[in-house]
Amino acid sequence: MEKDFHYYITYSMAKLTGLDHADLIAYSSQFVDDNNEGQFIIDEGITLFPEKIPTGDGGYYYPVMTQSLSPKSLSPYIQKYVYVPFHFLPGDNEVEIYGKKNPLSTTPNSKNAQALLNEALKSKNPYQIGIALHTFSDTWSHQNFSGLREEWNAVYPWYDVFKKIVPNIGHAEVGHAPDVISEDWIDYRINKKIINRERAFEAVKEIYKRLRRNSTHGPTWNEIKAQYQEIIYTFDYNERIAKIANLLIDHQLGPIPNYSKDDWMNKALDKRDGKIVISPDFFRTHWYHFHQAAKIHFAIVMNLIKELL
Repeated sequence: MEKDFHYYITYSMAKLTGLDHADLIAYSSQFVDDNNEGQFIIDEGITLFPEKIPTGDGGYYYPVMTQSLSPKSLSPYIQKYVYVPFHFLPGDNEVEIYGKKNPLSTTPNSKNAQALLNEALKSKNPYQIGIALHTFSDTWSHQNFSGLREEWNAVYPWYDVFKKIVPNIGHAEVGHAPDVISEDWIDYRINKKIINRERAFEAVKEIYKRLRRNSTHGPTWNEIKAQYQEIIYTFDYNERIAKIANLLIDHQLGPIPNYSKDDWMNKALDKRDGKIVISPDFFRTHWYHFHQAAKIHFAIVMNLIKELL
């Protein structure tokens, strides 16, 4: 999924179902994608994602990278501990590809995904809920892919040499196609045309019903279904966002807050003289609380899939 789902649609569902801190939930959901190497650009051309950040009292704080958009993705470490827990949650091993099943393959609405979201909702931690919603919704867009580099993820036939230059990590061979709501594409592994709108609508349906069941507030799914269907089946990205905003206005829930991937980090860290230092109120910032929640999320996933990796 892209920002229209992870941020805007997620915000609307959290707001409509009366969850506390819908803004933090939605920001955390989208920030899973933006919390990558690019967050730590100090000077033009110089990127640093430190393993630890000095706290100023002789100690260190250890952030958690939740996305990688660089050659770092070739590292098995990044695949296992970034892509798998945050984007390609192993599912129920139902689909057969190339004559076999893969326990690391992502399954929409799998038991692992349900358990992960249930734990987050139980915590009432908006950062943890947002992160879990990101991973949960990705089980639809990333279904039948794994977060590792393996032949399982090879979508194109072996003779399409130019398309197979990209390493088979996740859905890299087909680019961003699985994440774009309005996109259709062909998964040659199962000889099927994939209509993302259908997958996205199923994700909205399941997420909305789970959030409302948890909060017991807001319109029922049947009452809101037609409006979300119209949103999902709107082809233009900006028009889709406009309809999400109108949905909230119709329900007197106000405008959608602006999102900037740099807001949380800029308030938590200072970048000076080629170094990163924490701000005086670092331990009260959203960025810090996001990373603490990401560590909890990571631990839950690792426990769920401990027999697989």
